[in-house]
Amino acid sequence: MSFFDELGALRYYRRFIEAGGGIGEIRKALGWSTWYAVKWWEELRNRFSSSEAAKGSVLGRALYLSLMARGIIDDEGKVVKRVERPERPTNPYAVEFVELHDSFDALGAAEVAAGRVGREKLRILYSSMLAQGWYNIMRETFLDLVLKGYSSVIEPHCKEGQMAYAAIKRGVEKYFAYDPDPDDVEAAAALLGTRPGSCSDGVCVYHAASICDDAARAAAESFAGRFDAMLVFHTLYWMADPIAELSCARNLLRPGAAVLVGQQVVESTPGLLAIVVSFGAKHVFKWKDVEAALKAAGYKLERRYVRYTPYYIAVWTAS
Repeated sequence: MSFFDELGALRYYRRFIEAGGGIGEIRKALGWSTWYAVKWWEELRNRFSSSEAAKGSVLGRALYLSLMARGIIDDEGKVVKRVERPERPTNPYAVEFVELHDSFDALGAAEVAAGRVGREKLRILYSSMLAQGWYNIMRETFLDLVLKGYSSVIEPHCKEGQMAYAAIKRGVEKYFAYDPDPDDVEAAAALLGTRPGSCSDGVCVYHAASICDDAARAAAESFAGRFDAMLVFHTLYWMADPIAELSCARNLLRPGAAVLVGQQVVESTPGLLAIVVSFGAKHVFKWKDVEAALKAAGYKLERRYVRYTPYYIAVWTAS
């Protein structure tokens, strides 16, 4: 962690740090995430016989790039920096975070990378993560930081709707959320008290592979015209073509609309990133990759809060 990112985390995420028991407890929890990442990388190398084969999956790429960024492995994937097994934290939120890693470890990282763990097991673990206390505080703290009175919001790849629920509680009048997974759309609609595809009472949860789809774009335009903001919270790695999807979404935003971005990157928590991308992510990003994608899609950086600690956080604007 760089000095400037640690300073940013302390400044903007003090509530999250305090809930996690302070910097000491947070560092213990993050230490487990790094320790597990090394353990899983070595398991993949042993299973697939080479580093090149080990990084063939999204999980493998996440581990390789994250550990490379920390100087823990070299270009060839060999561990060159020893990571000691950390002390277990005692704060309930920090313990919950470590136990998420324990649960993923029990599935077997190499088995997950090989596609031998059923989707339902991964989905249960992902759903539990979205409902955990530490994740809820992280989500709420992000909204405290960036959601500033926007009346209409669009959210790509809304997953199970927890972010939408939190944002609507804060006074958003029109909220259009979409996702390509019908199970996620059903879960989000149920949480928000509506039906999939029913755009009424200020909430619309829509099933679509991308906002580039003609039907999805038409539904969004009919629902709210142009939006004040787009909420992109741990979303980019789900998109099949992030630049294309961000470009299509820009056409639904009014000029100067805010794009509120929070995104795990390879410089963030390595074990957590590896877990999350295993739930079906298409990509792994460095923080500079996130900015390059947004620039290529026609957005302008307004304010970057932190580059990667606890994850990339910034506000961009639509032209």
